[in-house]
Amino acid sequence: MRFNKYIWNLYKESESGRTIINNWTPLESFSNEKYAIKVRDSTIKNLNNCDLNRYIIDSKVNINQLLFDYLKTKHDFPNDNIRELYTKFIETGISINNFLACPSNEPIFWVVTIKMISEILYDLHPDYFFPYKFDCEFNKLTKICLEFEIPLPKIPKKQDWFKRAFYYIELCDAFYEFRKMNDFSPSEFCAFLYDFAPNNLKEIEDTEMPNPSKVWFVGGNKMNFEYLDNAVKSSIDSWQCNLDTRRGDIIVMYCLTPRSFIHSIWRANSDGFADPFFYYFNVAYLSDPIILEHKITQKDLINNSIWSNNPLVKKNLQGINGYPIKYREYVELLSMLENKGQRITDFPLIKPTTRLETNDLIGERDVEIKLIEPFFLLLGYSPNDWLRQMPVRMGRGERNFPDYCFSAKPKKGEESAKMIIEAKYEIKTQKQLLETYYQTKSYAMRLQSTCFTIAAKEGIWIFQSKNESFKIEDCIHYNWIDIENPDILHELKQLIGKK
Repeated sequence: MRFNKYIWNLYKESESGRTIINNWTPLESFSNEKYAIKVRDSTIKNLNNCDLNRYIIDSKVNINQLLFDYLKTKHDFPNDNIRELYTKFIETGISINNFLACPSNEPIFWVVTIKMISEILYDLHPDYFFPYKFDCEFNKLTKICLEFEIPLPKIPKKQDWFKRAFYYIELCDAFYEFRKMNDFSPSEFCAFLYDFAPNNLKEIEDTEMPNPSKVWFVGGNKMNFEYLDNAVKSSIDSWQCNLDTRRGDIIVMYCLTPRSFIHSIWRANSDGFADPFFYYFNVAYLSDPIILEHKITQKDLINNSIWSNNPLVKKNLQGINGYPIKYREYVELLSMLENKGQRITDFPLIKPTTRLETNDLIGERDVEIKLIEPFFLLLGYSPNDWLRQMPVRMGRGERNFPDYCFSAKPKKGEESAKMIIEAKYEIKTQKQLLETYYQTKSYAMRLQSTCFTIAAKEGIWIFQSKNESFKIEDCIHYNWIDIENPDILHELKQLIGKK
């Protein structure tokens, strides 16, 4: 949705709106009761040695006030110099009376402490900085930016720690432009970001957990054991996961050494998403845990005929977070639990895919109605997502009609589609496949598609663009019986599914 100034003014003039805006007024000081934190004895000693004992409160330290006071007296923040100054902070750190408040050349520190640092910077220079409070909720910030058409800077790669630390400045730049364009004060923008926008998103809450489409491993260490042991049905928390996780998926929680056993089965309560300020980068929310009465140990997995062939088990379960589990492995896991005496009737299962029947097909339209369209419904699309028989000019007045165009733009002379599907009644020979391949490839190149699919009663053939080219040797082919396998269907969802 575009930002609506009329609705915003109603909010701003309401009693609750005025209160929330006022609550975001930049601070001049940080109370010891709220901001003093427990630190190591060595840190207390260093502060005393550096004549900074005024920031010590019993065995705690008010780091926020320390940094605020130093930066306020030592630095001003002209907008045209902020990027260089922030870069210098990351590279050289911040030293106060020889006390190293922020380490040098450790961008990881800036990534994981951005909540504290951003709050201090906002209170110092609210005209440019904003307080970042989306802890493990970057998906919510992404949704706000999409809904209100705020250009979101491209997320850096996981291993590029400096760019991840600097990404906060990229966000500041984007929000500064949006704020100035809409004449927000700093406190008004904070109220917009953390109250107005989330409450005005066009979102229908889906309270029902969707059916799972995939099973994943995640791991917990000694720091997580107490939380996991006390988890209840209503527990929900963020966890390092695979980006391909989808809400409803089954999550197998494994406790790492010294426990070395499968602890519980959870459900994904959100899709997986990248969060540049989350240490592990990939995150999803988990809920609905079922704690196992009988644990399955690493030794049990090694000695099992199916699990012993799993590559992760062969690697002693190193790199477990977000590792995919084949559905037959999960079924075997439930069988192992049942043999140990565990009641498994309440454990989630992936429902079998509806069989796409290839019998009694008379012609090409039958292939479309009975195979192609039900298949794309399984991938998460609706009939509104495709356009049938879109006219496309291919040369001198020649008009062609690709069978299905997805994300289609049919404007005459500017036609395009992200993906196209060509239907045939049957493809029995390599010659028939080649002829259809060249025909469909010409449509895809004309429409600037990144993917095209050929479908017939013998199955589907998927071609994806690589270096702006399609090659028949890179084809992925499945027959309609293959698609009944949950793992194959999930793979297809990742390749050509709606999400």
